[in-house]
Amino acid sequence: MKTRVKKLRVMQGQMVAAATRMPRYSHLLALVLSWIFAKVRAGCLERIVADKLNGIFISELLADNAGGSAIDTDGDGNTNKSDEFIELQNTTGSTISLEGYEIWSEKNGQLHSFDASDTIAAGGTATIVGNYSGTPPAGFFDAGAAEGSNWIPDGEGQKFDTIFLVDTTTGEYIVLSYGNPPRAPTPPPGFPGTTQVGSGESIDSNAPNGRAFARDLNGDLIETTPTPGTPDVPCFLEGTKVYSRSGVVPVEALKPGAELLTKDSGYIPLRGIGRFTPSALTIRRHPSLLPIIFPKGSIGNNRDLFVSGSHRVLIQNAKAELLFGETETLAPARSLVGHRGIRIADQIVAPTYYHLLLDQHEVICAEGSWVESLFLADLGIRAVDQSENWTLARDFDLANCRHIETARLILKRHETLSLLAMGMPSYEAPSIAV
Repeated sequence: MKTRVKKLRVMQGQMVAAATRMPRYSHLLALVLSWIFAKVRAGCLERIVADKLNGIFISELLADNAGGSAIDTDGDGNTNKSDEFIELQNTTGSTISLEGYEIWSEKNGQLHSFDASDTIAAGGTATIVGNYSGTPPAGFFDAGAAEGSNWIPDGEGQKFDTIFLVDTTTGEYIVLSYGNPPRAPTPPPGFPGTTQVGSGESIDSNAPNGRAFARDLNGDLIETTPTPGTPDVPCFLEGTKVYSRSGVVPVEALKPGAELLTKDSGYIPLRGIGRFTPSALTIRRHPSLLPIIFPKGSIGNNRDLFVSGSHRVLIQNAKAELLFGETETLAPARSLVGHRGIRIADQIVAPTYYHLLLDQHEVICAEGSWVESLFLADLGIRAVDQSENWTLARDFDLANCRHIETARLILKRHETLSLLAMGMPSYEAPSIAV
């Protein structure tokens, strides 16, 4: 079923692209796409999610840290192959002991074995680095590889490898294969796993220098800028004005219990607010954390709006229903850069972001435009990995908070770009008095 879903998504993307090149046939193609999305929304096709081992999945992998794009993961002043990393994420609401867990490579054998005291926080990440100089911070682990050594095999050319995460106490394991093309996984000699969990994941890629494999907003593996141990979740920049029952309030002044205006459900109580401030050094290493600026009026906003690159905004257009079965969709801010003056705010070197958590995923109002609240699905729960950065309502059980459905269909990057190319997106400013 998972393979079928992926093929349909690929086919859908190809057809959207075709519609932009052949406007004469766009209506016919749109009808077919509408049928596909109707099946997806009706639940006939399952949502693509990562294979998990006891609630843990492989969230990011840097396999070829070389060339001009190489990063210095441990901050020791050197950029080399031992800065390569594997990031795991805990999707559960409880801390998980990593005792007995090991990471293996089909080509290089055992890469890392966790100690009895090692844990991964609820909703948190564990980032294993080939060689971490000095004492690793919380959530990071040193694999003990020699400085500069090729810890993880490359995937370029005809090269390939498979990463295994195994629980040696049960023998269960999950796999992630990569290469150009990836190969069927073969456990290495001495591998302790006995039972594979899930159908296995793979990405067809030549692992370009300095590019990581990570998850997009739909859970698919893509090539992207490495962000080891760094959350990439939707959030608002400090100073953003949010619409509430008591008026327009700066996001940093909101408290749990404040009733926020939503597009679908009227005023809904805020259940939690999180704060995240990446350092200037972190921003230099991971420029994808820079905010995106939406100039006044670009999406119906009455002031400039600043959000993180992964934050999604509401796009409204009747013609979108032909392509996606929806007149309203959500698109990541990063995908809209270059449209109507939307751009990266690279002058903000140390942004402070805020996450707004409601009982369900909602469309809320910020700076006079419709945008999303925080979505906690399996691949977004990392936002709550450090409880000291959160203020929660007293009666709210964060550990058991799960958002099953998004408030609107979420567009992938190529879908958003296709809409932009067709001149289709529009934005509706909320008609409210505050």
